[in-house]
Amino acid sequence: MMRPALATPGVIGFDGALPDFGAVEVESGNVYDYTFASAPVDWRVQSGVWEMTNRWSCSPGWSWFGGRSEEIASIWNKRRFSGDFSIQFYFAFKMGIDGARAKWPERPSDMAITFCGDGQNLGSGYSFIIGADGNQHSVLMKQGKTVAESRAPEALMTSFIDGRVHTNEIHRKWWYAKINRIGNRIECWLDNRLLFAYEDPQPIDAGQIALWTYNNGIMLSRAQIFYQNEVKPDFKLARSAPSTDALPNRQPTPAVPTKVASVTQNKNAR
Repeated sequence: MMRPALATPGVIGFDGALPDFGAVEVESGNVYDYTFASAPVDWRVQSGVWEMTNRWSCSPGWSWFGGRSEEIASIWNKRRFSGDFSIQFYFAFKMGIDGARAKWPERPSDMAITFCGDGQNLGSGYSFIIGADGNQHSVLMKQGKTVAESRAPEALMTSFIDGRVHTNEIHRKWWYAKINRIGNRIECWLDNRLLFAYEDPQPIDAGQIALWTYNNGIMLSRAQIFYQNEVKPDFKLARSAPSTDALPNRQPTPAVPTKVASVTQNKNAR
């Protein structure tokens, strides 16, 4: 059952002597703020290699938390949220994921976040995929089905295919993504631009959050979760490989690693 949407923030007024605004701090108890400067104990690796790793092979002294895989690299937040929320995160792409002789040093595509998921299957909730299908479009999926999509320029990431680009456009760039859930409305933002919004007639109320990519390497500098309610998670002892259901227009092939293919086959058998 959906809870009433939170009131839209307004303004704060002061009467009399004004405070030193440079020393003012605004805090909220319903926030998790992850900079990955310490062990990410609130997160569980499901697949891929996740570690502190250098972003640039040309300058290996700069390192952030990141994940990579030739298939799916996914990491789940262990906490479970319901009601309204806002998820915000900063991401980039790891250099050299295709090897030293690759035509392009980075592959800006297929950055994804799943929310209201079951903690196991990336296709169980909603998935916002930025630059999906090799940066052809950005999509919002619900339980494996596309419910919103954009091919507008602001929904795509800069590509080397467009020609030589400035180093700040890809090589040094950090992208900023945001998902707002208010009532049954879901908004998907990239770099402070609204890509699309979806009003779900049968919204999924609660679940967990996963950050992931497909056949790529991503870097995370910060992730923030602003939430209305936190609920006790449904812990599962069994660990499984991620399903490919959340990937648009992709079907498992014989080249998929055995552990991924077996999960898909078992799911289809049910």
